[in-house]
Amino acid sequence: MNMMKERGFGYIEIVIVVAVVAVAGFLLMQYFTSTAKTVEKMQQDRPLARTKLAADQATLTSVQGLLRNYQAEKGQYPADKATVIGLLASPPRFQCPGNDFEYDPATGALGLTINDDSRC
Repeated sequence: MNMMKERGFGYIEIVIVVAVVAVAGFLLMQYFTSTAKTVEKMQQDRPLARTKLAADQATLTSVQGLLRNYQAEKGQYPADKATVIGLLASPPRFQCPGNDFEYDPATGALGLTINDDSRC
């Protein structure tokens, strides 16, 4: 009987294992690269900052409505920003840190100090 003794792995088995490990490594690299890009894109898009700025703009819109009512009743806009704040039940709380509003008593126009979502 002529029996061959098998010792270790043959060349084909080694090539197959190396190919499988290379493909798995490539797929893992692609996954981590795409995940890093997704996180980077989310940080650039800053949806939370946009939401905070939108909330600040909504707060300003409600104050603007109060000013229109004041002007309709009194025939003029409040004299200064302190008077506008005095009309409110409490000072407006803005979501963007450091945000406040500017007031022009001649026109009754309001504007946000921070109106860029990248600064929120």
